[in-house]
Amino acid sequence: MDRISALPKHILHDILARLPEKDAAMTSVLSNEWRDTWYSFPILSICDRIIIGSYSPQIISKLDKLIGYVTRRLLKLREQSLTTKVFKLDMRPEHNNYMSHHFDLWMNMVSENRVEVLELCLLYFAPYLVRQYDLPRCVFEVRSLTKLVLKGKITLNQSFFNHSIKLFSLRTLCLRELLVEDKGIIEHLISHCPLLEDLTVYCCLVYNRKNPFENEKFVESLFLHGLQKLKEAEIQGIKEVYIDAPNLENLCYAYGPFYNLEVPLKLNLDSFTRLRCLRLRNSSITEKWLLDLFHKFPFLEHLELCSCNMLERINISSAQLMILEVNSDLKEVNIDAPNLLSFDYCGDHRAIISFLTSSDHLVFNASPVHEFRHGYYSLREFIQNIKPQKVLASLSLSVYHSNGFVYELLMGRKKQEWFDHFGGTKCWWHDLKIVKVTYSFNVDEKLDFKNAVNAILLSTDDRESVSFSLEL
Repeated sequence: MDRISALPKHILHDILARLPEKDAAMTSVLSNEWRDTWYSFPILSICDRIIIGSYSPQIISKLDKLIGYVTRRLLKLREQSLTTKVFKLDMRPEHNNYMSHHFDLWMNMVSENRVEVLELCLLYFAPYLVRQYDLPRCVFEVRSLTKLVLKGKITLNQSFFNHSIKLFSLRTLCLRELLVEDKGIIEHLISHCPLLEDLTVYCCLVYNRKNPFENEKFVESLFLHGLQKLKEAEIQGIKEVYIDAPNLENLCYAYGPFYNLEVPLKLNLDSFTRLRCLRLRNSSITEKWLLDLFHKFPFLEHLELCSCNMLERINISSAQLMILEVNSDLKEVNIDAPNLLSFDYCGDHRAIISFLTSSDHLVFNASPVHEFRHGYYSLREFIQNIKPQKVLASLSLSVYHSNGFVYELLMGRKKQEWFDHFGGTKCWWHDLKIVKVTYSFNVDEKLDFKNAVNAILLSTDDRESVSFSLEL
């Protein structure tokens, strides 16, 4: 026996916990000792896409093997009276009919084993084609649970109102795209988590069990009280939100693209006296609301406004703001933020951006949105509209265009076209003499430059690149 295998089990478990999941699982084939260590390892992460793969005629046989494997590991932990520290289950919901009984069994076993982290993911894309999974009530009696993540075709029924919830240790709760039989179930559940620090509620649906083919409606309101420990919250797809959380520091709210964005924002922020980071997406806000924001939250350091329906002009005035992200079409942006370190802008290329005060360490990242035909030629206008010019200590240009255009441009065939559009004024591009190409992947020596560019620009899955070094 090697010296590592002779180490105590808890040390070997700590070693496995530090390895990638795939590498940790491979240790089970090293020896009988390592196999026994793996089966007593209290962290289980099961994903049918990885273990089973794509659909095949042998799918039932593969599912049976998966069922046997998971059951044996959980039984091993129970036999040795070991706590299940983490149990993650990521399954395609089309297996629900065959797997629901085993899901129930596993939920009961990990609950009895005092599970600390439980993640169940049954994300779906065709809600009416597969059966939903009714989550056992035993999950909400686990006093040891510190993190609970529920995603996908999982149903919380009305019996939860009459059932004891004992999530006294829960600090992280994520509810994503769940089916609830009553819109008040989510509020009822959260109200019984006194130590909650991190909350996510994402596009949950009100589900009618008697008529499942009836149009499902999103949960439209969320009223939460007494969350004294809550520090981070992400809410998406809910029209009206009120959260009483005086210690909240980080809030992300997305109204949702499926609602009318002309409706005023119904997000109560009055209790968030310590808010440091606010992210708003797909929301309707006004200039006055934005001005009041910095008076209400003197500690706000990070503000993100993405796809927000607002006025054409915004004014940002804050001595504490350090990070600003704007992704909306505007005509004018005025920034008075002496401690601003990072500003990301994505929007209309005609916007006038003025820095009344700025830090010497400001990093300005701009992705102006152009009309397709005039994108390159309006770049000069966009840069000239940035005041003062001293904030542009350096400039990085990213070009997104068809592969044919990139090839023609680099090979010099588009120079005259650029010359014409700039009114006869030549730029550095006309003095370009050498283009050096570096590939991050192996290429055939016979592969010409144009085909190489075509191959990499048409690829969407591989993280491969072509780098161009330009010399004058």
